[in-house]
Amino acid sequence: FAVKMSEMEENAKTNRGTTVDVLPLGKWKRILLFLGDFFIVFIAAIFLSNIAVYPIIKSATGYDVKESNDVSHQQDRFQILYDNDLLFYESAETKNNIEENLSYTFDRFLSYYVVEGPVGDEIFHTYYSCYPNKDNQTLIELYERYDNLHMFDFESLDANGLPALKAEFKGQLAPYFDPKDEMSETGKHYYDDIFPHFFLSMFYTMIDDVKANDLVSPDGTPSRSYDDLTSLIDGFDQYKQNMAIIASSVSFSIACILIYFVYPQVNKTGRTPSQSMLRVDRVDKSSFTIMKRWVRVLIGIYQSVFSIPMLLFLPIPTVSVNYVFSIAPLFGLFITGAVLLIADMIVVLADKYNRGMTELFTHSVCLKEESLDEIYKAKGHYV
Repeated sequence: FAVKMSEMEENAKTNRGTTVDVLPLGKWKRILLFLGDFFIVFIAAIFLSNIAVYPIIKSATGYDVKESNDVSHQQDRFQILYDNDLLFYESAETKNNIEENLSYTFDRFLSYYVVEGPVGDEIFHTYYSCYPNKDNQTLIELYERYDNLHMFDFESLDANGLPALKAEFKGQLAPYFDPKDEMSETGKHYYDDIFPHFFLSMFYTMIDDVKANDLVSPDGTPSRSYDDLTSLIDGFDQYKQNMAIIASSVSFSIACILIYFVYPQVNKTGRTPSQSMLRVDRVDKSSFTIMKRWVRVLIGIYQSVFSIPMLLFLPIPTVSVNYVFSIAPLFGLFITGAVLLIADMIVVLADKYNRGMTELFTHSVCLKEESLDEIYKAKGHYV
């Protein structure tokens, strides 16, 4: 009996741990694994772009001089509109503030119809009496197109050939031009509606005509025409766009190299930063061995591709959010990368081993460190 017990203990010791239940990393933890590295790369790229890459590119390409010239070109372009009485400014302090000048010009435009202001305040009459519309439409036809509020009486034209403002609108808006009076809520509603829905629509239609016909200052100062200045301004915008693309791409590339390529190569088990924090290993699916170095490079390429959507947001600290979304190349990459990223998340949710595209392409699986330890014990690597 003693001998039998000794044999049974020896057999148990020999066969100890030969069967192990291996559970892959949970779905949400697998997604968290990717998002962790994604945001580490994003933060690193933002830091690199703002601290080093963007300032270096600005300095090397003479950004400050170009920006100063662009401001001068924009001011000169406004000056052409001022000189042709197509835009007004109230004071020298607001001369280069387009929002305030549009509001002030609107007030003067409206005064012609409400309190019989000078016809020179009616900027559209001023323009279209000198320049033909590119679509060969008359000013009245344009007014009819944009008068969605039905505020004009087109059956009653004044001595300048302009339509009369209907009595209801005129009565409600008149208090605006009287310092001793105050508009009713209806009047304020009319005023707030006319500005964006009629005046601005007409103004930008007029500007399109200006670009089609070109325009110069009557006294020849500035010497460049409206279209010449617009071309220079567009050139600076393209320069800023190219600079944002280059700075973002360089910063993104450096961050990806450090996080997805260098870190896994110097780490003995090939972990990324998120894998180190979560104590997770990516191993060969069939042999449960740590991925070879060349496979780690391949994994880094896949992870970089899935991180492409962040490129769109890297310039945000240096340019406005609206401007970022106008950069077509970055926006196109964002859409492409986002589709791939969503597809990868769907694959993780659908795969029974909770693998993403990276694991499928490299025939690997993510396991917790504890699970891998149990496997190695079963193989006899650990005592």
